[in-house]
Amino acid sequence: MEKNIKIFGIFNIIDVIIVLILIITATAIFFAGTGRIASTAPLEPQKQNVEIDVILRGEKISRNTEVFKAGEKTFITIRNVPYTKLEIIKSEKTPEMITIPDPKNPKKAIAVENPAFPNTYNFLVTVADKAVITHDGIVIGGNKIKIGLPITLEGYDYKLSGLVSDVRILKSSQE
Repeated sequence: MEKNIKIFGIFNIIDVIIVLILIITATAIFFAGTGRIASTAPLEPQKQNVEIDVILRGEKISRNTEVFKAGEKTFITIRNVPYTKLEIIKSEKTPEMITIPDPKNPKKAIAVENPAFPNTYNFLVTVADKAVITHDGIVIGGNKIKIGLPITLEGYDYKLSGLVSDVRILKSSQE
């Protein structure tokens, strides 16, 4: 014996529940589409121009020409994952230095190029890109860019590893 529960003796209770669920779902979709209620869809992330300083220490380079030239592109790899080419803004190259006592004043020390490591240089390279700015940092290529992050710069004839030493958000011209 099958029991059908009916409302007002006409409608089956299961059919009424299904119709109510469909009406509620259609209403929620309508209001979410018009913006009257908040949806869970993420907002389009805002991108801003950033500059990243990368320090490369103790790199052995025997050629006299500049490795990093302002205006050129360098390919970067973050955490062994290739990302993209970024524009080089500036580059500073300094030889590996040591301190020795000053022959004129033994109480002072002077910095001289290290003769034990010829052709060894330190670089400070600034690159630029557009990055997503989040509440907990700057994100480039799905990676949070923070001071101390290992990063590799690669060009046609070099592949050098260093660390992020500074990250700056540039003010947009629209502000």
